Amino acid sequence: IFFFCFLSACMSSQALKIVALCVTWYLLSAANNVIGKQILSVFPYPVTLSMVNLVGLAFGLGPSLAALQVAPAPHLSRKIYTRRIIPLALGKLLASVSAHVSVWKVSVSYAHTVKASMPLFTVLLSALVLNETYPLKVYLSLVPIILGVILASVTEISFDLVGMLAALLSTLAISLQNIYSKKCMREAHIHHQRLLLVMSQVACFFLFPFWMYMDVWDLTSQLHKVQHLGWLFLAVPISGCLNFAQNIVAFTMISAVSPVSYSVANATKRIVVISASLLLLQNPVTLYNVLGMGVAISGVLMYNKIKHSASRHLKPVLPYQLHGSTVDSSVLFDRTH
Repeated sequence: IFFFCFLSACMSSQALKIVALCVTWYLLSAANNVIGKQILSVFPYPVTLSMVNLVGLAFGLGPSLAALQVAPAPHLSRKIYTRRIIPLALGKLLASVSAHVSVWKVSVSYAHTVKASMPLFTVLLSALVLNETYPLKVYLSLVPIILGVILASVTEISFDLVGMLAALLSTLAISLQNIYSKKCMREAHIHHQRLLLVMSQVACFFLFPFWMYMDVWDLTSQLHKVQHLGWLFLAVPISGCLNFAQNIVAFTMISAVSPVSYSVANATKRIVVISASLLLLQNPVTLYNVLGMGVAISGVLMYNKIKHSASRHLKPVLPYQLHGSTVDSSVLFDRTH
């Protein structure tokens, strides 16, 4: 964060400021994933890690948004809560827990390769839920993503079925959030970051009893057996802070660039996270495994380019105006992992 603030203060060019944002976002994301994997390797409690991240957002995002002078949330009716907020919060909860389970069970590089399949879920769910259709070339652009994920899965040395399914479930949950957030913002007239704050608070409420049942009771009897306890008391809060900072920087990115630029930056972030995990965690990979990762990520970049070209001829579903830039709600929630 200090690195970003220093660069932003020293740069007058908007383009250079965006570069500083990207670099900061990539560093935060890579550090958060690497530390998360190290934590879960000695502390196999993914629900606890999810709880820490959600608590950080629920209690820290409000003051940050107030400092950034983001408009307060309007009054939300019981109908909005029951039909929109609660389902979105449950999706947020599911996405966070399943993402941590995937990182616990499989390598960070493989988990992020599987998450590169998000365009596939987004296109299919948009067709099913919103009745949206795309040109044939958009559907064809999904083929390299599918083939890349399949190749990476077949050749993954540390393959674990639970880890793969958890990564897919996290991707599905985030895709559903992206779609249903459009309806929520349209009906509630709420700023997307305020929506994230409310979702995190409600998700904390629902996760708390599950966390008590899954982790806390076990921890009370097993805490003396946990290794590296002193390091964990430092690393777990750092992970929560990194997740929080990552959300703030991603919010600034959204306000500074177009949706397609954000999507490309997000795909590039996956490359950085995968590369950092391979370098720092040194999990074994094969040539075909790396090839599968490369094909999947390249497919995402191609999909973004083709979808952007196609969307110029279509009416946007729900643009959201923020600081002079148009924000598409389809990029709002793929920021946490």
